[in-house]
Amino acid sequence: MALKMRYLELNRKIRDVRMLAIQGIAEAGSGHPGASFSAAEIMGVLYFHKMKHNSSRPLWEERDYFVNSKAHSAPGFYAALATAGYIDTKEIKTLRKLGSRLQGHPVRYSERQKDHSFPGIEYSGGSEGIGLSVSIGIALAKKRDGQKNRVYTLIGDGESNEGQIWEAAMAASKFKLDNLVAILDRNKIQQDGFTEEIMPLDPVRDKWAAFNWNVVEVNGHKIEQIIDALSRVERVEDKPSIIIANTTKGKGIKHMANNPQWHGKAPPKKHVPILLEELQSEILIAPSIIAGEPENYEEKVRRAERAGADLIHLDIMDGKFVPTTSFFADTIKHLRKISSIPFDAHLMIEKPINHVEDYIDAGCDIITVHVEACSEAEFVEINKMILKAGISPGIAINPETQFPSWIIEHLDNIDIMIIMSVNPGFAGQKFIPDTLDKMAEIVKTLKSNNYKGFIEADGGIDATTLQQVFDAGARIMVAGNAVYGSPDINSNIIQLRHKANVAIETKLLELATINDMRSDWIKSRKNMLIPLAKELSIEEDLHAIK
Repeated sequence: MALKMRYLELNRKIRDVRMLAIQGIAEAGSGHPGASFSAAEIMGVLYFHKMKHNSSRPLWEERDYFVNSKAHSAPGFYAALATAGYIDTKEIKTLRKLGSRLQGHPVRYSERQKDHSFPGIEYSGGSEGIGLSVSIGIALAKKRDGQKNRVYTLIGDGESNEGQIWEAAMAASKFKLDNLVAILDRNKIQQDGFTEEIMPLDPVRDKWAAFNWNVVEVNGHKIEQIIDALSRVERVEDKPSIIIANTTKGKGIKHMANNPQWHGKAPPKKHVPILLEELQSEILIAPSIIAGEPENYEEKVRRAERAGADLIHLDIMDGKFVPTTSFFADTIKHLRKISSIPFDAHLMIEKPINHVEDYIDAGCDIITVHVEACSEAEFVEINKMILKAGISPGIAINPETQFPSWIIEHLDNIDIMIIMSVNPGFAGQKFIPDTLDKMAEIVKTLKSNNYKGFIEADGGIDATTLQQVFDAGARIMVAGNAVYGSPDINSNIIQLRHKANVAIETKLLELATINDMRSDWIKSRKNMLIPLAKELSIEEDLHAIK
């Protein structure tokens, strides 16, 4: 069985993997956060969406195999297995401790090694460059036995210096192992520094192609691109495939990102609460394509994706629930063909229960309906349809609508809640300040009821309002005119990212101050905080650091 998690659920689980891993590393006082974090999306997509596996039957004969050849990413690997149900998440705190099953490099499970490992670990890692060869043995055996198991192997670009990797590459091609998929975590950093300074790999794509492998290249932190690549390689026959996943070492913690110092270094335990807050504070930018000039929607999607948008927000307006008409499911189905970027569909329509199947079929990743457009019973039916399709369901609330108490009963099945900060139906409206208190109050209610989903702010979000809605609890920002209101979409999204960064750093500084570690925290992030010094009012703090 594959878990096949929904997009936002998958996003949240990958965040949980990073949070678990950093807690384990800090508790141990050693470990590899950089490699664990660069591969988090890769392992998350495999374990929570793609691979056939069963944590209650880890030796299931029909399972797919995962071989972690870059075994120093063990903290992230253990965290993924824990999140997938193979061990209790509390066990991550025993990482690298004497007698623990979670050692610095994973040990393949067997009855003889049961005190040093656990079911679900297929490969004993340590020495670099060996995992691909082991994977070839598994894949070749399965192929010759006529079995359909697939083998996924995570390799590092540092270990790609090893000659055995390239000997294995030749062998996999010779045996036409189309059931083998290697994934290269191309974070461009190895133990001693940057790979291109130590032993250049580029042109790495051409090298693998020359060994007669099918090669796909993706952004290794874009969930949708990894999913799409894994689906594409399944259709390849008579040759192995490699996915070159371009990643950032230490992704998720800004002072660790792309920093060789954090290859194998643990953060101080006292920093953990702030690091967890940073991971939970990630902001997703969702441009709304109805904003700006009424140009080609295809071009709007492409330009936003090139500029690094996280989602595309699709406002579906029927001219009844709201006075304006936009577009419908047929347009979304057409747009789905040109991009794998997640589609965030916001249905501002009457009787959504009669139309939701159309938007499921159109290829949406998130579908949100309005609380004002359906009864609780209708919402339950809509929610069932969306969940059955493997899509993230959501509910939206207008500025004048009171939070319905019946929503509390369904929080486990709601991935996103849109709190409107303008009255729906018109592009380009001004932000309604009174919605901030409402948003903060709703977020407080949701947290008290253990809600784990996302809060999305929709309406009037720009560089002047982003921090306010972030402080109120929103983590997905729908931006219309702030993105499409002027021709330079790339610069507009960069500006929003900058404001998001300022909002997050402000929050982390406040937390550091409360915990009496302000100067220590600023010192740990000094290089990245210098460009923000004026906006964060920390010039004196930085000058005080020697």
